[in-house]
Amino acid sequence: MSSNWFNKNPIKTIVITVLVMLVLITYGAEKILQYKNQGIGFNYNLPHRAITLREYRPLMKEWLEAGKEEQNYDTLVTKKYLLRIDNDGFIVPSKKYNNPDMSIVFLGGSTTECRYVAEDHRFPYLAGVLLEQQTGIKINSYNAARSGNHSLHSLDILLNKVFPIKPDIVVMLHNMNDLVVLLYESSYWNPKSSKPIIFDINKEIDANFYKIIRDRYIPNLAAAMHNFDKSLRSLMKSGKKNNDEFAKMRGKHLTVDKSAMVDQFEMNLQSFIYLCKARNFIPVLMTMPSRFKEKPDQIILDTFNNVTLDYFQFRELFDLFNKSILKKAHENNIMVIDLAKEIPQENEFMCDIVHYTDTGARKIADIISGRLKPVVNTLIKQHALQVH
Repeated sequence: MSSNWFNKNPIKTIVITVLVMLVLITYGAEKILQYKNQGIGFNYNLPHRAITLREYRPLMKEWLEAGKEEQNYDTLVTKKYLLRIDNDGFIVPSKKYNNPDMSIVFLGGSTTECRYVAEDHRFPYLAGVLLEQQTGIKINSYNAARSGNHSLHSLDILLNKVFPIKPDIVVMLHNMNDLVVLLYESSYWNPKSSKPIIFDINKEIDANFYKIIRDRYIPNLAAAMHNFDKSLRSLMKSGKKNNDEFAKMRGKHLTVDKSAMVDQFEMNLQSFIYLCKARNFIPVLMTMPSRFKEKPDQIILDTFNNVTLDYFQFRELFDLFNKSILKKAHENNIMVIDLAKEIPQENEFMCDIVHYTDTGARKIADIISGRLKPVVNTLIKQHALQVH
């Protein structure tokens, strides 16, 4: 009688038997302890919540291709723009000096980020350069913005990233992203938001474990695969683009509570002012310029196709948020730079509703440097008195 498989493979049989026994023992022990402990005890798999620091990954370097994902633009120059991030998560150029005479930080979303503007023309950096030329001192000008950020994200960045560098002046520009999140989600703290304030680290690791390991050991090959995948998806979508500022609102019923939206936004503005003053930073608010004209360009009107709110309703809300910025600045006796008033509502300065062209960014830098120059000169005198 021929031997069976187990007799022919004694070592494999022993290994399999041991493994099966280990699994059964482990499973049995787990069930016994589950009954005994009644859910009491430390568990690494429980939710491990953290607050999002919404910044670009430190040391990131990426070429961004304008016009590939964007919709409803006319004067966007469709080429590649370099986006580099320093080791503290600020957009490069950032920390030019180890011992500056003065530091300025800019907080905001994509309109402050200026991704589709040349590096040396992005207004947070260029404003610092112009102030250096006008005052003769060394200034570090930090761009702490990220596309999609709203004012609560910026408050978190202010607390946990800006405070340690002890800037002299902090400038914040928000409107559109706050308006959209409050309009669609009614709160900054919606747990189902695509940009949540609180997230579970364990879920994040589970979702990205493979990508983390892959990018650690073959980053260049992984980047090439990622770019190829994006190109392939773009071709398959037959020209449809993803970067739609109002995607969540298209075809959706929205309940608009203007008063509640404005109140929440103003509370964040007030928090920004209080936090800056508590640390002896000079807070500066800016209104957001736009192409929300009385007689809008057709390409701007097209942005509101299939959106529950029409152009004029949205324009009213946008203007209300800018008025809130002016109001809070006046109430707290702080500087406000009214870019909405000073930047012409034309495509020479903005390539879509709110995002700046190279010309627009340079004009904004010029306006900011002009407004901040007296403040900087006053601070120079104060620093000189402290030294003596």
